[in-house]
Amino acid sequence: MVAVSENDYDPRDLRRAFGCFMTGVTIVTTVDAGDEPCGFTANSFTSVSLEPPLVLVNIARTAWGCPIFTGAQGFAVNILAGNQRELSNLFARAGEDKFAQVAWSPGPAGSPIIDGVVAWFDCTLYQQVDAGDHVILIGEVSHYQYNTHSPLGFCRGAYVSSALSPRMLQLVTSPGVLRVGAIIEYDGRILLERDPKSGRLALPTAASVGAAARGDGLLGKLAAAGIDVDLPFIYAAYEADGARHVYYLGELRSAEEARTSGALQFYEFDLITWEEINDAPVISMLERYIREKKYGNFSLYIGDPQTGETHPF
Repeated sequence: MVAVSENDYDPRDLRRAFGCFMTGVTIVTTVDAGDEPCGFTANSFTSVSLEPPLVLVNIARTAWGCPIFTGAQGFAVNILAGNQRELSNLFARAGEDKFAQVAWSPGPAGSPIIDGVVAWFDCTLYQQVDAGDHVILIGEVSHYQYNTHSPLGFCRGAYVSSALSPRMLQLVTSPGVLRVGAIIEYDGRILLERDPKSGRLALPTAASVGAAARGDGLLGKLAAAGIDVDLPFIYAAYEADGARHVYYLGELRSAEEARTSGALQFYEFDLITWEEINDAPVISMLERYIREKKYGNFSLYIGDPQTGETHPF
């Protein structure tokens, strides 16, 4: 980890650091002086107070809708569901008649409420605060509603899903043989382990996640090879050959971790032959990883090698 002083930083790098904090995703809405709807995607939303009931959102001064929101009598916060990623993308773009492409209705206080959201808060404007290149809008909640749907999340520039299906929970927690592995990629290279007898390559696996400090499980195995990683997301969970297989997406803590020796090595994607891996489910998973990495949108696979379902993060 590198410490950066307040007088020596790259705003883009600081934004990436801020992005390490996982948030929900909202669409903030209001109406202009002509009662035309206006909205933007935001993850800068938080509750402020219960008495009175206050929430806040931020809007950039350079945003095209800033004069509309700062001049409005109120706004609504729509918390998106896990299947509303396209709505988030739509309202993050400038231009277009966004509300012509989405089902919505006026809230009790007048701001647009989007159909299918996890929760909404219709607010009257309580206070505005100038804050650097943004304006903080504090609203007093006059009406709200929520349900039990799974919300959409956002972290490190990508959408994440908070939902674990019953099938996923069964795979992770049921008794029996468990194999835990990880896809760990750095600069176009992927970490693989070569079997000294057969010469075949495989993703690093163990019988559990374990802990690096204790030296057990997958994290202990990687730590013994000098590889310090985070395992933030499950990428695939499936049953095959009488065992449950759970694979994580791993993130190296520093580029230095890409220098390894021994059975665990980083291999160029283009130099790997699938014959060297010779494991159909793993090959299918790696092919999916290569496709999804190209577009920066990953998904969780649950099922078995032949049939399963994917859930976008």
